[in-house]
Order: sequence, then structure tokens, then C-alpha cells
Amino acid sequence: MTRADRGRRLGVVVNPVAGGGRGARAGREILGLLRAGGHTVTDLSGSDVVQAAAHARRAVAAGDVDALVVVGGDGMVHLGAQAVAGTGTPLGIVAVGTGNDFATCLGLPVRDHAAAGAGLLSALAAGTERAVDAIHVTVPGRADRWVAGAVSAGLDAAVNARANAMRRPRGPSRYTLAALAELAAFRAWAYTLHLEGVTDDDGLPLSGSGDGGPGATWTGRAAMVTAANTDRIGGGIRVAPHASTDDGLLDVLVAPVLTRAGAAIAFALMFSGRHVRRRDVHLLRARAVTIAPAPPPARDLPAGTGALPEAHGDGERLGPLPVTARAVRGALRVLTDGRS
Repeated sequence: MTRADRGRRLGVVVNPVAGGGRGARAGREILGLLRAGGHTVTDLSGSDVVQAAAHARRAVAAGDVDALVVVGGDGMVHLGAQAVAGTGTPLGIVAVGTGNDFATCLGLPVRDHAAAGAGLLSALAAGTERAVDAIHVTVPGRADRWVAGAVSAGLDAAVNARANAMRRPRGPSRYTLAALAELAAFRAWAYTLHLEGVTDDDGLPLSGSGDGGPGATWTGRAAMVTAANTDRIGGGIRVAPHASTDDGLLDVLVAPVLTRAGAAIAFALMFSGRHVRRRDVHLLRARAVTIAPAPPPARDLPAGTGALPEAHGDGERLGPLPVTARAVRGALRVLTDGRS
């Protein structure tokens, strides 16, 4: 986007229930603020998330908007990414959700819609935006998806799925209860990982070449397997403390933790990022990874490790394994006032 000397055509999608209801008020004020700033604003929210997603995709594909603004949490960033990733249409983020991991990672205002709105107006006036990576996800038999933060396929995915299915309690305590329930029933799952473009294996024994060849694989049991673009997920869990959003690489967490006690400790340490100090936790760097169930019979794996969790991305269900996650450099362009 070049320097703006006129109002822009903006599409806005609001999640009214984000942040325990903060989204509704924030959405109203952001719509008014952008219109007062001289922009032509279309509310694309629709009656539900499915309709909003369709409205956003259609508006971007038709060239009806110069930028898409989402008001909510990481779920709304995920919705926005489906519409704008790879198109060059910039995304504006007003982070008023519970987690807001993507906005936090980019240094954008969090739970302060006035500051976020002011930043958007500045970005639109100056024509400033930041190119960041996104994860292109393929699951057999399903439409391709984009993920802004991380693709989870282990304990964190199982906890995510359980928390999403719970009606009560609301807020962060629901995630805590879901984690306790999953840890109580934990048995390490059996995976096969196929990696491309490995630049650092962090001591995980890979078969074949890690230089981008098709033979870079690992098979084993693990508690957690996550392909991260950002350093945090789940409202501040530091899954990959040194992840960068603009290096064209994934930080792939593999934790071959086999015991319930070990899984509980490693999972708890993720909140501070100290899990990466454990010998049984590895953080690889690669361009892409395919996460699949270990093929039976796997000679080195005991039977009965159970069905693997379905993959999740940005807290949203992606589908059953196998799943391929690939870092795409600069796939998202985010409106920024230049200070983030």
C-alpha cells in the first residue's frame, strides 16, 4: 500500500463475544473511528463466523477492499488469514480476545482497542505494513488452510480440543481443567515426521538428509509435536521461545516424553519457555514438516498408544493427521504504524 492521500475501502470483521464481550464494544468504536478517519468501511461480520469468513474471502478476492481489519482474538486472526494470506491485501488487527498471541508476538496493542485503532489510522495514512510469514497447511481430503501462529498435533492439541468442547468454566481456567484431564489420561503417541529444509535438528536423530531432501524423517513416541511460526500459543504458552515470524522457517517442537509425570512437567514448563532446556525436548528448524501417525507395525513402538490428537492451528480444528505445515515467507502483510 502506498502513502494514502484518500480514504481507503476497508472490510471489518468483528467477533462480539471476544474477550468476554469486549469485542462488541471495541467493534462499534473501531467502525466509527475508521469512518471518522475518512475511510469507506463495510462491516463484514455477518450472523456467525462461517458467514463472516465467507464475506471476508469474497470481498478480498473481488478486490472490493484495500485492507481487511479483524476485531477479536487469535481466532479472528485465523479467519482473516484465510482471506488475505498470499494476496497482498494487508490485515489490520485489533486484539481484544483472551489470548492475542499473534498480536503480542508482533508488538501490536493488546486489549486496548483505542490504541489499536490509532495505530491502524496511522498505518493507513502512512501506508506502512509489515510482511510476516504464515503456515500453509494441507490435510488430505480437506481444503487448504493458513495458520498464523502454530500447528499443534500433540498434548497441546488434545488440550485445545477438550477446552473447545467444554462450556464451563469460561476464561483461562477452562484450559487449565482441560490440561489436567488430558494429563490424567496421557499416553505418548506414535508419530512419523517428514521434514524438509532442516537447518537445525537440535539433537533429534533424523534418518536421511536434513538439507531439504525427502528422506529427513523421525519415528517415535512423543507427548508434543508442534510446528510454530510464533513464539507463543494458547494465551502465552512459550512453545518456541526463539521463533521468528520473518525467517521463512518453522520451529518444530518434538518432545519424546513418555511418562505421565514427565509430560506434566514439560507441559508446565512451556508457560515460561523452560521446557527447551530438557534433554527430552527438541526444537528443530525446518521449512516444512509432515506430521503423521507412525505406520503399523513400527518395530520400535509398542502397540496401543492410542489415536493421535487431531491437529489444531491458532486454536482452531484443522483435522486428523497426517497434516503438512509449510512456512511461507511474507505470506501475510500486517498494518503497522512502524513502531511494532
